[in-house]
Amino acid sequence: MAMNVNEVRASVREYVVDRMEDFLKENDAIQFDDASWAIPVGVDGMTVYAEVSVKTKAWKDTKTSPAFNPETAISKWEAEKEEKAQKAAEKAAEKAAKKKA
Repeated sequence: MAMNVNEVRASVREYVVDRMEDFLKENDAIQFDDASWAIPVGVDGMTVYAEVSVKTKAWKDTKTSPAFNPETAISKWEAEKEEKAQKAAEKAAEKAAKKKA
């Protein structure tokens, strides 16, 4: 019998969390949800928490969303990074121009 959607998701989370277990323990991670942890990190005399969560991506198309495609996700992320870098460069150039004026 095939697994239902929730069983598949739970199986994937368990698989990944099992492999992260040593890392989470070594870094004093605080679990605050079924698959979410806060990892305390010392920065400039403060404790700042980094969140780590395990989520599954869609593995098949639905009526409203396509299945997760790693290549598409990477391309979108790279394009977003490039756009942000370009906007930051434009902003820096504007700021430099204002200082000269």
